Amino acid sequence: MNSPNKIYDLSFKRMIRLSGKMLVKFVNKVFGKRFPLDSEITFLDTNTVNKDLKVYEKDLYFIICGERFHLEAQVYYDDMLIRLFNYAVSDEEGYKRIDDSHAVFKMPQQAVVFLKDTDKSKDKLYIKLILPDEQEIEYSVHAVRSLGYTPQELIANDMEILLPFQILRLYSSVKKYSSFSEEQKNEFLEKFTSMCRDIITTLRSLKGTGKITNDEHSTMITIIRDLEKHIYSSIDDIANKGADSMLNEEFLFSDERARAEERAKAEAEEKQKIAELMIEDGECAEKIIRYTGIDVSVLKIHGSVTRKSTYALI
Repeated sequence: MNSPNKIYDLSFKRMIRLSGKMLVKFVNKVFGKRFPLDSEITFLDTNTVNKDLKVYEKDLYFIICGERFHLEAQVYYDDMLIRLFNYAVSDEEGYKRIDDSHAVFKMPQQAVVFLKDTDKSKDKLYIKLILPDEQEIEYSVHAVRSLGYTPQELIANDMEILLPFQILRLYSSVKKYSSFSEEQKNEFLEKFTSMCRDIITTLRSLKGTGKITNDEHSTMITIIRDLEKHIYSSIDDIANKGADSMLNEEFLFSDERARAEERAKAEAEEKQKIAELMIEDGECAEKIIRYTGIDVSVLKIHGSVTRKSTYALI
């Protein structure tokens, strides 16, 4: 990808690595698998160098239950299919020598996610390989058209991993906005507000039903906001007229909650240290509880405790 599009690439990588459960659900849906949602995922080396010293940067190469998968994110059309084929055949892990005259090469299972495409009916990419002696093989990879789904449909289809990229839905209007009439601009802003509402409402539902954690929610809203700023920053009316107010409120709320959790964690760690010092000084359990609020019977001590401590610690 070109440098201006790096944010899409990085955002996709962050989402795919954010939650093992979400990734397994996505793989199950796209590739027709039935892996347990708690399956272990092993991410592999993402760079491959060919004989011409050209580096192929694979977005994500990973193993689930012994099967190899490769995902790519794409913003604009280019030579993606041939690049996917090059990635696959450069994967030495798939090669196995049988004897002096036979070998087997098993290609990884691949899919490309088109972040700005809407036609979800085009769910495969094909390339015909014409081999010597008129042999022909049709090679195909899965294709996911991210904007072919509404936020609610993504959840229903176990593809919530793509939810942040719903913010791209109005990207095609950005360059046209300055030439819009006042009526067209207001219509765009209404659509933008509705888009943000759909995304945030769906995200809240995921968190409310326990399908994502607070940390995952925080990361997802950060990715959404970063993408929004990147794509729509040239349209001042979005901020001036409050079209993104719901998105900003969710981000600020998430940020404040994260700060509160960090403060609470720091306070708990400080009380833990104080309790440990009091135990080492031989203070009684009642005093430790009074000053720290920590019950020494359930206090976890890291490292050794001096012999002054007579409490049963776990």
